[in-house]
Amino acid sequence: MVELGTEGEKVNREIKDGVFKLLFENKENAAELYYALSGIKCSPDEIQIITITTVVSGMLKNDLAFVVRQRVMVIGEHQSTPTANMPVRFLMYAGQLYEKWIKMRGEEKLIYGSKLYKIPTPEFVVFYNGTVDMPEKDILYLSSAFEEKTDEGMVGSLELEVPVYNINKDKNSELFAKSKKLRQYAEFVDKLREFRKMYNDYTVAAREAVNYCIGHGVLSDFFKEHGGKIMSILHAEFDLEAAKRVYAEEQIEDVLEGVAIRMLKRGLPVEPVAEDTGLSESAVMRIKERLSLSEQ
Repeated sequence: MVELGTEGEKVNREIKDGVFKLLFENKENAAELYYALSGIKCSPDEIQIITITTVVSGMLKNDLAFVVRQRVMVIGEHQSTPTANMPVRFLMYAGQLYEKWIKMRGEEKLIYGSKLYKIPTPEFVVFYNGTVDMPEKDILYLSSAFEEKTDEGMVGSLELEVPVYNINKDKNSELFAKSKKLRQYAEFVDKLREFRKMYNDYTVAAREAVNYCIGHGVLSDFFKEHGGKIMSILHAEFDLEAAKRVYAEEQIEDVLEGVAIRMLKRGLPVEPVAEDTGLSESAVMRIKERLSLSEQ
């Protein structure tokens, strides 16, 4: 067994560098994944990983992106929660990835020339492994998010199609047959859920799942090499969910405080302001005191 970290270890890693990305940012594994999706075999030397790994705008980073033979750009996301917004996000990713690709080649000026500048063909895919029941394959469309549908032939339009594959264990057997790594990743996730039910401590459950996989030949080399990093990632993802809840609560508080300020400025008493906003009377009083000080 390998030692995979402690409960109190401080996690200082990018949250989106998850286990899925860590597994498939390996060129050999990416080539295997591309074969599973397209039926086209390529060598690791023909793969170029170009995943967005730094925050440029807000939290805009993606899980996986690679170029095959400098001709096809595969943009992938791993999701544990169903979302209809993936085509919009892929549209944003694509712009950043093409900008990155062009700059890497030092060809920024060519896109302003009169000669047609060729770019890798974009291909999009979502890998879903959440607990909400989903079909083995679904299709999402960017146009579903449009407020208005344009009349055909009147002006230019845009469509973006995203297949969503359910990669939970016992789903998409054809896909798993072509990618051993993807199938074993699904086994790991299934085992992680199993241990999560057995242990109250998330870190213990994750450690047990990783050690189980090492002992049973499920991504064993991968886990032996990246065990400590994976534990940090899993721990960080768990902490992120709690952070998101706190952040959402803080946003609600900010909205309610804004409402209270407007009501107080209209001269309403503290008691009805507290009653209407759900804030405590003491909280409303503090807001009122701040307003008084700012007006002096």
